[in-house]
Amino acid sequence: MNRYLNDPRGPEEVLPSLTAEELANLLDALYQNLDTPEPEFGAEAWYEMAVEESCRRASSPDGAAHGVA
Repeated sequence: MNRYLNDPRGPEEVLPSLTAEELANLLDALYQNLDTPEPEFGAEAWYEMAVEESCRRASSPDGAAHGVA
């Protein structure tokens, strides 16, 4: 998870490039991190954007990743 949080490209660029499995694993790791007394800095923003990416994929006819407009 830290490799994503520290990626200089940011969630707007990273999240659409992840496979469905990678996105699911990251969502799980972020959720678990947010459920701790001291979550990593930036984890909440990454989680919210990852949920948005997951929703975009679920609503897409082909389930493909889409960049942020």
